[in-house]
Amino acid sequence: MLFLSFLGFGIFSIAYNMLGPLVPNIMESTGITLPQAGSLLSAQQGGALLSIVIILLIQSRVRMSTMIRLGYAAIIAAFSLISLFRSTEMLFLAYIILGFGSFLIDSGTNSYIAYEYFNRRGSYISLLHFSYGGAALLTGYIVLPFKNSSWPFAYTLVAALLLIILLLSFHADSRGGRKKQKGSDQRQDPITPLLKDLPFMLYTLVIFLYMGSQIACSAWIPVYVETEIGASGFVIASSLMMFWVGTSLSRLLASIILARGGKPFLLSIWGMVLAGISLIVATGGTENLAIILIFTALTGFFAGSTIPMYIVVASTWYPRNTTFISLSYILSGTLGRMSIPVGITLLADRTSLAFGLKGSSSLLFLSAFLIFLVQRMTKDRPSDVS
Repeated sequence: MLFLSFLGFGIFSIAYNMLGPLVPNIMESTGITLPQAGSLLSAQQGGALLSIVIILLIQSRVRMSTMIRLGYAAIIAAFSLISLFRSTEMLFLAYIILGFGSFLIDSGTNSYIAYEYFNRRGSYISLLHFSYGGAALLTGYIVLPFKNSSWPFAYTLVAALLLIILLLSFHADSRGGRKKQKGSDQRQDPITPLLKDLPFMLYTLVIFLYMGSQIACSAWIPVYVETEIGASGFVIASSLMMFWVGTSLSRLLASIILARGGKPFLLSIWGMVLAGISLIVATGGTENLAIILIFTALTGFFAGSTIPMYIVVASTWYPRNTTFISLSYILSGTLGRMSIPVGITLLADRTSLAFGLKGSSSLLFLSAFLIFLVQRMTKDRPSDVS
């Protein structure tokens, strides 16, 4: 099941990140504007919020494996709607359903690995997010043949891959004979101490800022390269790939560094600062494609390990609250993904997309400052995150 979790999370990544490269084609086909395209991301996060509310009500009666499968089924249904009905209304409905399923997969998979493989959580959580980034870097090339009027068939392809993962998960259960657990697969401690813990809440705010910046970069850098630089389709796909190359490499190295006793706060602070500087350079107006691609990759690289660092550090503080930690990461990330990309597109609509993307760099600098505060406030807490 561990390998299948990694593989499924990778295909989920493709589903989550394919909008950016297809935005110009969707805009041309449906007539929606750039701010409306940004609203698709908000609709997606609205679906995630709905999912969070429902799971909060029923989590004690639902297994993690069931959550994950429901997530796959929801995204398959969403992408089937896009494939069958090419209307603007159906596109927004599908992205709401995509957001609903995305939370179930993201939260469920992280909780499952953090709990079932607690002693290896540092390595496995980093590898899980490496699989996400590794698949995301291929997204631009996977959808490249569909960057025309046939763009809905890209969604058909990904839905078929997710269906295979869903069927394999049932097959793995039947072969493994894994004992079915009740409830949420684990007993959780009360969440009140986490809600009263200022360092935990500040660290969760970092996720809000980072996830908003991340989705803005992955969605709008390809659009920036196409509309403001006038690059070819291959370069457009490469811009998304380079961002996720950097992110994936960062997460792979994080698993190695953490296993060898690396300091997550120190890595995260400097990573955020350097990521912000790299994003400024990448969107600085140069038409040198090499500079744009290299610094796009560096933006992803320097900040790429933020999510796995958060999960392994927080689960070290609260080892019996892994489900709530995953929920907090998803909720804060959802709010960031919902609000920040729309703000950037509104700013871009009044100035330029390059200027809007530069606004994301300030969020990364603020994140570095918040992580520094968390480090100072928690210096006496457990630090073994291997």
